[in-house]
Amino acid sequence: MTQRDAPVLEFKQISKHYPGVKAVDRVSFSVGKGEVVALMGINGAGKSTLMKILSGAETRDEGEIRIDGKALPVKYTPSEARAYGIGMIYQELSVLSELTVAENIYLTREFLKFKFPPVIDYKKLHEEARRQLSKLEAHHIDVKQKTGLLALPEKQMVEIAKALAVDCKILVMDEPTTSLTSEETNRLFEVIRSLKKHGVAIIYISHRMDEIFQICDKAVVMRDGKLVDQLDVRHITHDQLVESMTGKVFKRLDKSAGTNRRSADRKKLLEVRNATDRKWIKNVSFEVYENEVLGIGGLVGSKRTELARLIFGADPGFSGDILFQGKPFRPTVPHKSIRLGLGYLSENRKEDGLNLGRPIQENIILTDMKSVSTGLAWNRKKTNQVFEKYAAQMGIKGKADTIVGNLSGGNQQKVAIAKWLHAGCKLIIFDEPTRGVDVAAKAEIYKMIRDFAANGSGAIVISSEVEELVEVCDRVLIMSKGEIAAELQADEITHDNILSRITSRERKVT
Repeated sequence: MTQRDAPVLEFKQISKHYPGVKAVDRVSFSVGKGEVVALMGINGAGKSTLMKILSGAETRDEGEIRIDGKALPVKYTPSEARAYGIGMIYQELSVLSELTVAENIYLTREFLKFKFPPVIDYKKLHEEARRQLSKLEAHHIDVKQKTGLLALPEKQMVEIAKALAVDCKILVMDEPTTSLTSEETNRLFEVIRSLKKHGVAIIYISHRMDEIFQICDKAVVMRDGKLVDQLDVRHITHDQLVESMTGKVFKRLDKSAGTNRRSADRKKLLEVRNATDRKWIKNVSFEVYENEVLGIGGLVGSKRTELARLIFGADPGFSGDILFQGKPFRPTVPHKSIRLGLGYLSENRKEDGLNLGRPIQENIILTDMKSVSTGLAWNRKKTNQVFEKYAAQMGIKGKADTIVGNLSGGNQQKVAIAKWLHAGCKLIIFDEPTRGVDVAAKAEIYKMIRDFAANGSGAIVISSEVEELVEVCDRVLIMSKGEIAAELQADEITHDNILSRITSRERKVT
């Protein structure tokens, strides 16, 4: 191996133990200059722990990390990791809402006019922040604006710009596209290709398989803390990669089971007519039938979430008509919607869906505490029975008193879904139900949604992933700029059809 071919990053026999579990077990692999390596594995495989070790957020128990052949100390801080040339883009955004965009991008690395006393050179700070955002063609983001006022996709762009602002040799991207539009994702991929040309080594973590095959050179697969495969993505299939991650033969969901997709005598669960908030939503009309999964697709900014929150009563200003189970319904506040049998799984489970500091059992009963109460007294035995029911039904990994914040993303999402199943809802709106979860958890969640709808209930699935809509939905509505732009049924629901409707509509509108 020549010096040019020498790896920029080497993991050698890395291990990390926690009480009762070996999170990383003697993992070894390398990443070359200009190479994009996909780090793959289901939730709990050890990917995040390994990257926390690399970033300095965790300390390894065994093994060695080398950058350009030089061993790093056993213990170092995230700030020292940046000095070693390690940049991180985290799945959970770490931007500070009260600071400006520029202050976030150069946090702890501000440009100073004077060191004593320290005075920030805001003119240069703003210029450099704009330069970083220009790499992503995010010129529309005001570097002087508070980050908390930005939309989620814009916050993600700030997070990426923050990582790019470090003169890094190694860049770790953990689910960087979960909040980005397809156009923004394509821009990010162009940045990645540019970084490759400049010799930057990239570790790319994503549960979106199409991205892995589009941008990565190699896939490193972890399972139960161990490295189980190193695969050339040019020579494997989607199913082979999934099987390597899960250790199981991949089977696609049979949507036809339990659902008559074109039955004319189905009962309507929900009828929405001329719904508007006089701001974003423009006279939207649609219906949902019993035993049906209705999908809503569209780009980020198409106002799908705003429509869902409006119908559920989470946001004020509804105007129009709704019939729910044949009776007039006016959404005002969420608890009235829940009592009627309408649930809403938020796209942001950490802020709106779960209490991360409380145990699993308490989170599950949040939507219906009367079922586990006698008068004013909370019945712990009944609560534990509820937990055991959903833990067995959904494969939640954890004990009743396990704090939800300590669970993997997939298990957190299962708890959030269990909360709504426990509410006894007749219709649940699932907003990005598999965001940030692995392929195995995705398959389980798809089955949960199908089983729920097949029992005389109904579901609305809002998703930015075209494959998800194809996999789980009976009908698909396409939204654009607050309007229903198209409807697809049965055999019309294909990847190309959905993508074509989304992009063609956006071109017409814009």
